[in-house]
Amino acid sequence: MDDLSLYAIFFVTIGLNYFFALSGKGAAAFQMPIFVWLGMPINSAKSVALLANTISLSAATFDNFRANRLDLKLGLPIIIGSFVFAPVGAYISTFIERDVVLWMFAIFLIYAGISALIPKKSNVKSCHDRQPKVVYLSVIGAIAGLVSGLLAVGGGGIISALMLLMGCQAKKISMITALAVPFASFSGFVTYAAAGHISWPIVGTVAAAALIGGYLGNKTAHSILPDKVIKYAIGILSIVFAIKIIFDLMS
Repeated sequence: MDDLSLYAIFFVTIGLNYFFALSGKGAAAFQMPIFVWLGMPINSAKSVALLANTISLSAATFDNFRANRLDLKLGLPIIIGSFVFAPVGAYISTFIERDVVLWMFAIFLIYAGISALIPKKSNVKSCHDRQPKVVYLSVIGAIAGLVSGLLAVGGGGIISALMLLMGCQAKKISMITALAVPFASFSGFVTYAAAGHISWPIVGTVAAAALIGGYLGNKTAHSILPDKVIKYAIGILSIVFAIKIIFDLMS
């Protein structure tokens, strides 16, 4: 791959990972087709897109940890639930048509996204001012793990959507998804790398760009943007993900 393409990959990676880090999400689903368009083989594109997810959200998590924003009591039950139930989802996927699950997932994302964009007036306490019960967080993790196993995705979309419906503070949601998603993304990267689907110059370029984009995006989200803006960003991205899923299903 020529130097011009590497520069394009570098700036695309910075831009997408910066934007998606604002809501604690990985950009792999959108990076992968762009990488293919830039001339990368599809399996290599999948590999480095997952690597970008891992590094950008790990950088965001490092920033959260350094700034003492990381709430492990909120994140660990979700991570554990997701880790335990991902193999269950993978097993169930052998019995359920994948397209059926994708349609259900897309509809849920649209519902959750629209709910996030509609202002709510309520005096009921939410995640914003109380710690949710561990059982609720574990259920979110379990559902995310099932969906991750069924669809071979990171699970960040389902985690953020469910936490939004619980009324959780948007900045807490972005923090938790940034903490949880790299585990699944790194696993996927290792799988592709072991099969030989990597190019070290591209890996280095994507890794550096994802580190910068993820760190700066998270810094912007927590230091500059109000919680309402992050909530709207999560809602919009949930709808965008759903539209992409529907478009892929119908194409």
